[in-house]
Amino acid sequence: MIAMSCRNSETYMCREAHLVQKRKGGITLPLCSRPSAPGEITQRSCAFYGARWMLAPLEDAIHIVHGPVGCAYYGGTVRGRSFRVFSTALEEKDIVFGGGKRLIRTLKEAKAIMPHARYIFVYATCSTAIIGDDIDSICKKMEKELGCPVIFVNCPGFKGDSQASGHRIAFESLLNRLIGQGQRTEVGNYDVNIIGDYNINGESMVLKSLLEKMGIRVRCIFTGHADYEGIIAAHRVRLNLLVCQSSGRFLAEALQKRYGIAYLKVTFLGPSQTMASLRKIGQFLGLEREAERVIATGYKAIKPGLDRFLPKLRGKRAALFFGAARMASLIKALDDMGTEVVFTGSQFGDLTTYKETWQTVNPGTYIIDDASEHDLEHLLDELRPDVFMGGIKEQSLSHKFGIGFCLFPQLKCAGPYVGFQGFLNFASSVHNAVYAPVWKFAKLNPNSSPHSADRKPRKSWFSCHCEACPPVPFVPSLQLPGKPGVGRRGGTTEAIS
Repeated sequence: MIAMSCRNSETYMCREAHLVQKRKGGITLPLCSRPSAPGEITQRSCAFYGARWMLAPLEDAIHIVHGPVGCAYYGGTVRGRSFRVFSTALEEKDIVFGGGKRLIRTLKEAKAIMPHARYIFVYATCSTAIIGDDIDSICKKMEKELGCPVIFVNCPGFKGDSQASGHRIAFESLLNRLIGQGQRTEVGNYDVNIIGDYNINGESMVLKSLLEKMGIRVRCIFTGHADYEGIIAAHRVRLNLLVCQSSGRFLAEALQKRYGIAYLKVTFLGPSQTMASLRKIGQFLGLEREAERVIATGYKAIKPGLDRFLPKLRGKRAALFFGAARMASLIKALDDMGTEVVFTGSQFGDLTTYKETWQTVNPGTYIIDDASEHDLEHLLDELRPDVFMGGIKEQSLSHKFGIGFCLFPQLKCAGPYVGFQGFLNFASSVHNAVYAPVWKFAKLNPNSSPHSADRKPRKSWFSCHCEACPPVPFVPSLQLPGKPGVGRRGGTTEAIS
């Protein structure tokens, strides 16, 4: 379904076509990979932050942000973790006369502070791209002086519709400047790379441990656990394992095309997918028996914990909204819990991501692209899931509706979510969100029916803020004790005694 446009069809897109409901017969995917509508408070971030999202874990490198200090501050925290970053800290006079001299000085100072760094990344930002600083030439000149690769990451924030553009730019920088520059004297039959894992709460180490138990040697993990030596020799392996289909697909396909390295799509969220992935890897490498041994041991270890959590989660309803990574995989992991997904969405998913998601969800499930807070409010108000999973920006919104919340990427205290033990950690987090004692002190509007089958989102909600799409007023239907108020259907909410 094509949305009606207003004023400019490339920019002012009505929100209607960005929301679809899965129905039997035919595939209808949400409109995606488009600029966000002006007036919407988008959560997509920018290409610069997308590049930082990929490259920040490479801690043996120097990272220099060429732009105002605010950009460096923004890119210094990735997935809730602070990383060391240098900034040229451009001021007004540098914007007028150029920031090349500041960049040269910053490169020298950063190298003096980190003399053992093997390589340097220099990130372009909006301001330096607009004024036309010749960053590439400066990087090439300083590379000879500093004696190490100085890699220009051409990622001004406006270069693309979302941070997904920055993901590809980052991997292009690694592919064109580092991968293939080194050789490895020993290449084993069971050497692999992992692409698209970013070591959230030690998840890279969990995957590495699982594969090592099968006799597989993990050479490089892009980019959760990678170093200079591993990156430059990443082309000398037998197999690449693609974990994040959205961010890592470009690199896996490029390595296959350039070096002939096969890749397998795998995921380790939930026991069924973990088992299937281990069996797929074992079949490719001739390690079927080893895979079955690891599966039997891993599942046996978590069985008592699953018997405790899963009966309480069976039949619950969940909603998802985050970046494109792991959307379909997480739906399958929730299916292992017996939890139904009522709506799912992504900030910057593409057609491939949404097609895979469509094939995974049950009929009746809603799928939305680039949702604003206004959109999420109405979906939560109408569908009333038991738990909402998303980024930190959605946490307060979820709690306002009396809905339990699971953070992605998860907090450090939650532990890793991949592998067998990771699924137990995930089930524990969902259980704690759904059954938190605080929900005993909140009461929903008695006129609303949270799980009624006939409650469907009105597509008139999903509109841009132009004259053709008037905003819809919204009143939340949840009130806390001692604060009675008017619910969304005009009924009165009262505190529980």
